[in-house]
Amino acid sequence: MRRGSLLWLFALAACPGSGAGLGDHCSDTGDCAAALQCISSVCSPRCQRAPECGDGYACADNGLCVAAGGQLGDSCASEVDCAAGLACELSHQPEGGKLSSSCVAVSGGHPAGATCAADGDCRNRTCALGRCVDLCRETRDCGTGTSCALIPRIEANGSMFAGCLQSQGALAWPLPIQGSSDTVRLPIPDSARSVAITMTVDDVNQMVGVTHLVAPDGTTLLDFNDDYYSAPVRHRPELGQSVLAMPSTPEAPLVAGAYTLDIRSLKPPFTSETIGTATPAVTAVIKLDSSVILDLHFYFLNFEEHPCSATFAGTLDASVASSASFFQNDFLSMTRQVFAHAGVALGTLTYEDLLDHPDLDGLDVANAPALLQLGGHDVGVNVFFVRSLSPVGLQAYGPNPGPAGIARTSKSGVIISLDTLCYRSWAEVARLTAHEVARFMGLYDNVELDSSHLDPILDSDGSSENLMFYSELGGTDLSPGQRDILSRSAVLR
Repeated sequence: MRRGSLLWLFALAACPGSGAGLGDHCSDTGDCAAALQCISSVCSPRCQRAPECGDGYACADNGLCVAAGGQLGDSCASEVDCAAGLACELSHQPEGGKLSSSCVAVSGGHPAGATCAADGDCRNRTCALGRCVDLCRETRDCGTGTSCALIPRIEANGSMFAGCLQSQGALAWPLPIQGSSDTVRLPIPDSARSVAITMTVDDVNQMVGVTHLVAPDGTTLLDFNDDYYSAPVRHRPELGQSVLAMPSTPEAPLVAGAYTLDIRSLKPPFTSETIGTATPAVTAVIKLDSSVILDLHFYFLNFEEHPCSATFAGTLDASVASSASFFQNDFLSMTRQVFAHAGVALGTLTYEDLLDHPDLDGLDVANAPALLQLGGHDVGVNVFFVRSLSPVGLQAYGPNPGPAGIARTSKSGVIISLDTLCYRSWAEVARLTAHEVARFMGLYDNVELDSSHLDPILDSDGSSENLMFYSELGGTDLSPGQRDILSRSAVLR
């Protein structure tokens, strides 16, 4: 072979050609293997999301990073339309029913996903649902763990825009309230499955809650002066703290858009006109996925010399409950069975003793807030086991609904009296616990104690076989509508 041929073969072997591997030198993407692209003269993985490409780049459908062409002042629809050093910023006023946006210089604010109180807090000058939000056309424009969702722009009278929003779990943010009575807008993105709004005032002698609620289409969903049982959304102000959860029924689904809420503190005689003096603190929590994992956090007070101690072999505390067959096999197996029937699976279970609170062992419900404030978990439901509850005959106590996603409030959990074990089994206590947890998650008794009202879900009935029957001798059935509402609870993860 001639020397020139040898040189040609050597040069061919040194050049990676169209099969160059990860990290190899390249001149363009054609030099790299099919799953790679050429970036800065190096064969690199093709992109799945735009942030993988860096500032000023989009990720095309074929996985190639494409430089953005948008310059200062150019119109844009997504953060990836603007060149490096620029951000795509929304206008405040809609044009032709839609919000316009343009490329602007990046501010010194927080990046997408960071918490914010106003637009000026954010690099891209768009704050929504308490988070800095990048504009997008599709989920490919967004970072890992976020999706492109339609979000109401409160500053533009609820006009919708597409922004990168957390994909899974629950998202919580405060609603700013000015004074003891205020009208606020609640933005609900199209990815939300439910919302729980917790309202609290420091003065427990005043009520707090929503006195009027209007849907994005202008429909009134509740009014303080109307019948509580017939409203499309069930809610009424309560002393100290209340929760409004939507939807209450599949027949009045949660929709994307800006809801209008009148939030007030109320003083005696507690009419819509007797506005109180306390300023409510308000937190909204939305559920953003279809996960159905329920975490339960068990708290045990002092059960020494309990009259029904034979049902737990004489001793009951966190250590015993975490391993004893009566709790693991009898109580928890039944609890799992009840929730599995509802399409919900038990997840993380925790056990904790509260042995230094003798004033709460035998609990008068008037002192329930003092106990529930010890509920330290904001994911799932805190379940407190006490020796007894009074008034006599009360077996369980808890809010309906409860404050999803918020720990250490006066209603952060449910309470179960183990005096019930004197005449009921652990399996029956499990059914009672499941009933109370389901109320915390947003279901209502299928029939009220006076038998004159049913819950707001049309396909449920007053059967005693239903989990939501008020008696401890009720059943475990749930209608499709009840299962739907339960699966939407922001309590789930």
